[in-house]
Amino acid sequence: MSRRCRDRSRSPRRAARAPGSAPGSCALEACKDAHRWAAYECHMSKPTFKAEACQVRTRVIAGHGQCRTFILCEQGRVPKSTARAKDGIETAQAAVTVRINPHHNYSSMWGQVMHMSAREERQGHGSKLVIAMEEFLRQEGVDTVVAYPAATRQAMHFWTKMGYAKQQQSFLPDEELIPRREGGPLWPEVSASTEQPLERWEKRLSLGQLRPRDPKDQEKIKTRPGGDGRMYRELVWKAKDLRRRKAAEVTLTALELQALMSPPVRRLRGKQRSSGNWCSNG
Repeated sequence: MSRRCRDRSRSPRRAARAPGSAPGSCALEACKDAHRWAAYECHMSKPTFKAEACQVRTRVIAGHGQCRTFILCEQGRVPKSTARAKDGIETAQAAVTVRINPHHNYSSMWGQVMHMSAREERQGHGSKLVIAMEEFLRQEGVDTVVAYPAATRQAMHFWTKMGYAKQQQSFLPDEELIPRREGGPLWPEVSASTEQPLERWEKRLSLGQLRPRDPKDQEKIKTRPGGDGRMYRELVWKAKDLRRRKAAEVTLTALELQALMSPPVRRLRGKQRSSGNWCSNG
């Protein structure tokens, strides 16, 4: 009696791991009202942001303070209705709001994470969105990202896993480290429970050297009164200085995000060797 061979290529377990077999999650910039409200409701699902709901709303919904918001959604279930997003029917799996800051003396930019949240913890949604956010910012010319992790074990573990750390010497020039209350672009954060200052963590997205800004562009930078009691003046950046692409073009499909998270590993075939050692390039 002939023995039947099982076709391993049709294994359900292998099919579940195959790219494109499941919808997966896509990442995009919140460019529509439904996207922004889904991001806002995602932030508001966390008790941490309840006390600063007004600031979250102005940054996410109105985009004030040079802020941009990115969301992670299930492929094919991107929020479309503003009313359904407000009611929590159409939701985002995770949301992150970043303040974009052009370097004063250089042509590149840097970003500061203002709000980061995921509806369901320990599902990998936050990690996916941070990876997508970094790719978006890298394409926009952002060289460094700053974050202020909450003083909790879980938050510190998450940001450490994503490659952020406290730096003895900051990646940013001194003029970018001036706090907001003194007229600078940096927004220091404090703990919501203890009101103690949080540590600044940084991650470098590109290793290139900072290129000085064109003197003609430097002369075009304007200032306006700002801050508490109008004691200092803040820089005013034009929209073209804050982005290179339209918001609707900033998106990653599920397959693109999957490829970004799992880059192909180059394996040597046969018995190719280099200096007597096996080589692998991740």
